[in-house]
Amino acid sequence: MTTAGSPAPTTVSSPDGLVHATVDLTGTLTGLEFAPTAFERTDPATLARTVLDLVHEGGRRATRRGEAATPPPVPPRPTPKRLRHTRQV
Repeated sequence: MTTAGSPAPTTVSSPDGLVHATVDLTGTLTGLEFAPTAFERTDPATLARTVLDLVHEGGRRATRRGEAATPPPVPPRPTPKRLRHTRQV
């Protein structure tokens, strides 16, 4: 499975190139494409498993990309009141 594009959306493709699934940053399926020969080269059950696997993989990758793009939380700046409180303890 391969990934293409910027941090959002995420597109993943099946190893045989028959199916491409696109998910947004939340992992929601936003696009699904089949190669013209997809229905000739595979049976419906295999194609369904491929689609589910791609959607799940795309969701995992989108989640990882979203986590990587989110900056770490910034601790609050010390204020004189906070500084006094920490000195007393």
